[in-house]
Amino acid sequence: MKLLQWYAQRDPAYIRQRAVALRERYGITPVKAIRRVTNCVALLAEYGCAPTFPTPGRVVERHPDWIRLLQERGAEIAVHGFDHVDLCAYPLEKGRQQLVRATAAFDRHGIEWRGFRCPYLGCPEDLPALLPPGLFDYSSNRAIEWDASLPDGDGVKNQAVHEVLQRVYRPLSSRDAVSVPWSRAHIIEIPVTLPDDLTLHDGHQLGYEGLAEVWIRVLRATHERGEMFVLMYHPELGEPCQRAFAAVLDEAARLRPGVWLARLRDISGWWREKDAFDASISSADASLNVSFACSDRATILVKGLATAGSEPWDDVYRQLRARSLQVPAEPRPFLGLPANAPPHRVTFLREQGYILDMGETAPRCATYLDATVLDRMASDVDLISLIEASPGPLIRYWRWPDGARSVLSITGDLDAVSLLDYTTRLFVR
Repeated sequence: MKLLQWYAQRDPAYIRQRAVALRERYGITPVKAIRRVTNCVALLAEYGCAPTFPTPGRVVERHPDWIRLLQERGAEIAVHGFDHVDLCAYPLEKGRQQLVRATAAFDRHGIEWRGFRCPYLGCPEDLPALLPPGLFDYSSNRAIEWDASLPDGDGVKNQAVHEVLQRVYRPLSSRDAVSVPWSRAHIIEIPVTLPDDLTLHDGHQLGYEGLAEVWIRVLRATHERGEMFVLMYHPELGEPCQRAFAAVLDEAARLRPGVWLARLRDISGWWREKDAFDASISSADASLNVSFACSDRATILVKGLATAGSEPWDDVYRQLRARSLQVPAEPRPFLGLPANAPPHRVTFLREQGYILDMGETAPRCATYLDATVLDRMASDVDLISLIEASPGPLIRYWRWPDGARSVLSITGDLDAVSLLDYTTRLFVR
């Protein structure tokens, strides 16, 4: 990245502290980093979990055999630009070239990719639309910060690190944003979850026990809301993170309904699979016949209805195993919306799995949101809370496959393997 601009975004205290940390965490050769990352992949595999490593094309060029080995062991390798530079600092065409050049490097060395994450999460709003159609299935460039209480007395101890990371990440708040994928220029956006390891370890100076405590709180919060925990870490902090990962994965195994352990490519693939699901509804006397067009992995939930072939899922919903059912005609167990509902609301609610009724029968739905109600919703979180608080019967697809309530995905930006990798990115023009 442009060196003067890099310095302008970081104060002297941060630069000094970061330099000391990097000397400790990286070597002149890649041996230390390779051992750290390889050990992490092995640990996660013991839990049936595989990580996603966004990796610059230049790192792939320097270490192709090792990157292929990670992929062979189940890790997903995603594109992280060709150079580790902030694409927001360059013209859009330069950013496009960085990503396309990276895919060429991946191709040369037999590395499969599905998605990309820009360095520093710096993806200009118009960049995805400029990429060649079909080049990427997903991106992961937005961040959602969860209000996870820190251990007592563990406030920000390193203000310089904390302030720089907040400027870089520009997070949304979990109070307003729902942590699920969404479509962006035909690419699925999968937001990462904060706080990350640098915030907690370098900013709050927490050890592995503190990391585990905070991340378990985030895991429980995302599980309660049925959302994603895309745990972002940096392999330079492999040792404390690995011990925290073990604690988080142990907790995930205890939660019910279950937690889906997935790579980013698995999440984007599922989100596209789910997008094709549908339901056909026909009337029969005083009842409705509902047939579901979906894959075997689909999770169909019902509440407020006596349905054969279902089993308890949580305290509210039952999971339907059959792919059709008959229910009373009134009230209609769908989500009713006015025909002129805002398109962005309609798209969002469909993506969450709700079966929408926007025709003349919409007001007869047990849950009906008129234009006034939709207009006063301050956030997507408020909207979902209102719908789920409705006491009436409801049939819907759930967000995740195979009965899982939430998702845990571990993803680490593999932006450098040696001090050489790290320092050369400062001089990219």
